[in-house]
Amino acid sequence: MNNEALSGLKVIEYSEFISGPFCGKLLADLGAEVIKVESPSSCDKARSWGPFPQDIPHPEKSGLFLYLNMNKLGVTLNLGSDAGRKIFRELVKQADIIVENNPPQAIKALGLDYQNLHKINPAAVITSITPFGQTGPYRDYKGCDLIVNHMSGEAYTNPESGVDDIEQQPPLNPPSHASDYYAGLIGAINTMSAIIARRVTGLGQHIDLSQQEAMAYILCHQFDNYFDSNVLFYRETDRKSFLTSEYACKNGYIMVSTFTDAFWTSLVDMMGNPDWTKSEAYQTAGSRRKHLDMIKPKLKEWMIQHTVEEITQLAQVHRAACVPIQSVKEAVNSELLAVRNFFVEVDHKEAGKVKFPGAPYKLSETPWKVKRPAPMMGEHNDEVYGKMLGYSKDDLVKMKQTGVI
Repeated sequence: MNNEALSGLKVIEYSEFISGPFCGKLLADLGAEVIKVESPSSCDKARSWGPFPQDIPHPEKSGLFLYLNMNKLGVTLNLGSDAGRKIFRELVKQADIIVENNPPQAIKALGLDYQNLHKINPAAVITSITPFGQTGPYRDYKGCDLIVNHMSGEAYTNPESGVDDIEQQPPLNPPSHASDYYAGLIGAINTMSAIIARRVTGLGQHIDLSQQEAMAYILCHQFDNYFDSNVLFYRETDRKSFLTSEYACKNGYIMVSTFTDAFWTSLVDMMGNPDWTKSEAYQTAGSRRKHLDMIKPKLKEWMIQHTVEEITQLAQVHRAACVPIQSVKEAVNSELLAVRNFFVEVDHKEAGKVKFPGAPYKLSETPWKVKRPAPMMGEHNDEVYGKMLGYSKDDLVKMKQTGVI
């Protein structure tokens, strides 16, 4: 008996790179049967992105693709052909969910937009992830993680620190394709919300997800401050506020938070209540913010005299909001992640044994597991088109010869 949380749900994923595939991955990891559809001639562009073993590009060995598409079935299908679109519609008839991140005009030209797919399968939930949404003046604009982060306001809140005039410092794009992953996460959450709603209505619906809006959605604190006082709050953090700051110590870096007066009191206790902290100017959050230029050098002087381990231990004793800033290497070798078995090893036919982050959650009754590695190009054509749709082996040979699959 299959005891995964989303067992029984069938997902057709016609998307590429990160946002749509990450949405599909989150569903697949919880037990949904996700069928990834790729073009036989161009494939998912994530296959061309590294890292690659020994830094040698190979479409079946992309670390990005292997991570995003683990636990999925993979088929090839030419949606530019009439036969390909016919087969896609057959898949849609059997699907609970369709995930796509294609330009609205492109998907409409194929006749595979929400209006047409809803007629084929009214119960299907169709999740469309695009840079700027399905409506509005930018609906047909191309976009990527870099563009979305700047258009949403996220990059503007991330200037380089340590400069004299922060308003003259250009914004920095957040690392690691943050908007792509966040859009995929929001897409998966709303997809499941629509599946729950379907239990009541019997109907699916269209999820129109704007990647720009998804990133703006997480800037609520920034917007609150702007609406209230026209202050670009986080852009001023390094110079004028005192919420969180990073400090160098003997063997690394420490992040320190003084978000509340209690945090400040704990920090002062941790440092041994030095005389300078007793100044009247440092007794309230407002006054500390005004005198930040006097406080930071003192904290830097204290931090650099201690190791990460010493500060972490003191912080635990005094309940101070101080945590080490770990590198990727340190995180990979973290005792905590090892104890929780966070990293998993997956054996792939072409790439060999590859280690990936596992699930960040533990479900007691429906545990996460690796069911299969990411699919190779068209690996499951026979299984999906033959067993699921009933095409014969001769049909599959002809479809391959004519470029349909």
